[in-house]
Amino acid sequence: MNTNCFIIRDLMPLYNENLLSNETTEWVNEHLENCKECKALVEASSTELSPEPIENIMNQEAMFKKINRKLSMYQIIFVGLSFFIAINTSLLNESFGFILWYPVLGAVTYLFYKDMRLVFLLSFVPIFLWAFSSNLLDFINSSYLDMSLLEVLSHSLISSTTISLFHVIFAFIGSIIGLLMIKIKNIN
Repeated sequence: MNTNCFIIRDLMPLYNENLLSNETTEWVNEHLENCKECKALVEASSTELSPEPIENIMNQEAMFKKINRKLSMYQIIFVGLSFFIAINTSLLNESFGFILWYPVLGAVTYLFYKDMRLVFLLSFVPIFLWAFSSNLLDFINSSYLDMSLLEVLSHSLISSTTISLFHVIFAFIGSIIGLLMIKIKNIN
């Protein structure tokens, strides 16, 4: 193999794509007429490979189903755990720990589901139902002797909404923290 063969091999990709100048193409053609090795190499490199189809041995649908099931289980565990801690530290238990745990609930819920409505529902609805039912039980137990049922219902509705919105504010702060964490992660 002489020096020209090495040059031809270097020029072969450009030759196959017709990217050489006319003079260089003529020189390569002259060399190919005289050199059987380079001619065979050019012919071999110019033929397209027909890849055989690769057999898929994994069932992708089953694999993704298993992964999604596992992720859903982790999501339920984390949200349930943070929800449990948040409920136990609510104002209805005369605790101010909700100032810490409702932002955690909001952040965890937003990080998993990326939905502010779900953060609102998980922080508002349980506290609202708890406060509303607590007020109704107090009425049933005759704590509100001087009030009618309509007055108790309106009082319960207003106070339950106020307490629930107070908790939602802290959960919303947590969801904003979760949103910022996602934005920072996407920047990097």
